[in-house]
Amino acid sequence: RAKSSKSKGGGAKSSKQQQADPTALLASASVANQQQKHLRIPTNLPVCIVDNGGWTVKYGLIPPLSSLAVAGNPAGETIAKGSSTGAIATTHAQKENNASDTKNDSNDTIPTIPLSSMYNATARPPHQLAVLAGDEITTRMKNLGQLSWNLPLERGMICDGETQLRVWARVLEVLGVVPVPMMGSVVGGGGFLASIAAARRGKPAVASMDPVAGKQQPPKTTYSSNNCAFLLLVPPFVPSVISEGVDCMLFREMGMARVARMVGPCMAAVRYLSFCQSISKTKPTDDNAENKRGWINDNTKCCCVVDSGYSFTHIVPTRCGEALTKAIRRLNVGGKVLTNLLKEAVTYRQWNMMDEYHIVNDAKEQLCFVTHQFDKEMKRARATRKGLRWFDREYLLPDFVNTFQGSVRLPEPLQRKKEMEEMQDMKRELERLQEEKEKRELAEEAKDLVANMLQQEEEEQDGKDARDGSAASDSKDKEGRKTSKHRKKSKKEKKKMKRRRKHDNKEDGDNNDGDDDARTDESGSDSDEETEQQRLQRLKAMRDAERKRREKESLDRQALAMSVERFAVPEVLFRPSDIGLDCGGVAEAIVESIESCEPMVRAAMYHNVLLVGGNAKIPGFQERVESELRKLAPTNYAVRVYLPEDPVSYAWEGAQQFVRRPGFQEHFSVDRLSWETMKKKGKTQQEIWEKRMYNSPHELR
Repeated sequence: RAKSSKSKGGGAKSSKQQQADPTALLASASVANQQQKHLRIPTNLPVCIVDNGGWTVKYGLIPPLSSLAVAGNPAGETIAKGSSTGAIATTHAQKENNASDTKNDSNDTIPTIPLSSMYNATARPPHQLAVLAGDEITTRMKNLGQLSWNLPLERGMICDGETQLRVWARVLEVLGVVPVPMMGSVVGGGGFLASIAAARRGKPAVASMDPVAGKQQPPKTTYSSNNCAFLLLVPPFVPSVISEGVDCMLFREMGMARVARMVGPCMAAVRYLSFCQSISKTKPTDDNAENKRGWINDNTKCCCVVDSGYSFTHIVPTRCGEALTKAIRRLNVGGKVLTNLLKEAVTYRQWNMMDEYHIVNDAKEQLCFVTHQFDKEMKRARATRKGLRWFDREYLLPDFVNTFQGSVRLPEPLQRKKEMEEMQDMKRELERLQEEKEKRELAEEAKDLVANMLQQEEEEQDGKDARDGSAASDSKDKEGRKTSKHRKKSKKEKKKMKRRRKHDNKEDGDNNDGDDDARTDESGSDSDEETEQQRLQRLKAMRDAERKRREKESLDRQALAMSVERFAVPEVLFRPSDIGLDCGGVAEAIVESIESCEPMVRAAMYHNVLLVGGNAKIPGFQERVESELRKLAPTNYAVRVYLPEDPVSYAWEGAQQFVRRPGFQEHFSVDRLSWETMKKKGKTQQEIWEKRMYNSPHELR
């Protein structure tokens, strides 16, 4: 192109002259190659990973691989000097067949990137025009019930692009990425979305406050959006209309250089497979929690991911990190449905909480649990008076003056019952200590009697020897008897003094509790009894003070009584027919999904069930899923359900590991120029993204 433009502008040369001047041809070719290289978007860009959930958005920025390699110093990797993209030059040993193992080992040395999260919503304070996005809501407002909320997702799909772009722009601002929208980009609303991104652009990096340490952090490294890649974790089977709108927002409005879209459960499967590989490398004798549980790697590279989040529950069987699309199942029950059910139940039974979504959601997260015997617990609840059931609790509402978050306490009848049980336990402990003390005293008396008997026998033997001796020895024996009698009298007097001291100390302890603490501590054998009595009195005083505090608190703060709602609301996940949904529960959906797979992988799927999402954190969820799967699965299949420590961020951690693998940006992302070219050619969203989203990396095959 450069050669043709020069020839048209400056006059065309003859063919003989071109052949006669080879240096000019080489120069023009080099210029053209440089222009083409300049137009290419590099493949070693920092990656912004965003797990776009319906309630919260999890995000983090992965620096370029060159900086991570310098930080971790993995063996066998060197940074190519003079390269404009800063790409990593791999040695010949890494290109062989066993390079994947060394790369996985080197990834362990690379430092992990911290995960952050914020509300995936915008909110408007009352009587104000300002719009708060993401973490601005929690930092500026305490009472979230006063805000007018706007969520960009509906049933797990992005339906409000304007709100979603505001949240993503806030994510980029927190990460230190400056949005640079494309020139002339106009998306619905006359370019209003571009104006939002442009308003975020150009702000200087400001030092942020660390919420944990309370110290000011230095400003983060600033990147430009046209030099960054964007990895978005999405649910499976997103409609093409929504997918195309998201691409327009990312490429045109936010100006991202590269965009990759991966299915969230697939990234969770990647994290699970790497975890299984790490378990197989460790020794059984290592101090590892999973080794203690007997968790082993079956080397099948299969995983059935159960993603139960805010808007839905997806069951995604995967093999080598690749989703088996024909076996994916969706259950339209999530955390939002559970919160709305609890809100309706509380409103019907006690107070109107229909406008207090965040308070009810916090009560659900603190109090709800899954039971294994739902019908039996309901029968027991009918037969037991309210307030005396073992699962009855009270949720204290925040007053937004002194407290900004609710707390949990026992109802008054259960509290009294608990106090009575504590008093009985204390009495039993005191009786046990008293019995032990009496046993010790009896043992001491028995020892004294034995010693006295032995002494008498010795004296009698001495008397017999003295009778056979001389008169001088008789006189010595008389003196010895006198001394022994004197010793007996002194011992009896000591015992009498001991008893008197006990009696006096008891009377002094009843009259004065504070002045004689030091004396009783110094009194040796009497310190145990006195300490227990004082402990009993101290606990009584503490109980009285706690009762007074509770009475005062109950007068000042309102409390929601929570009873059978604690386990009846999460039961909807396993019995959706209770709310009128004509479908099976989570266990039935898992069985249906696995039975849709090939017969050769079904046993591996039952043996590797992974729970992720916010609903997986409900107490008892894992045990209930495992017990119901055991009932429904074939008897010759082993059922195993794994629950990670943090199921909410598990998919994001898998995406972080996936991004660090070589070749990610070449094979799984689309750059801006290629996307524009494919759209001009008329390619559909399925043709652009299907191979990139659902294919597994070569390292996992």
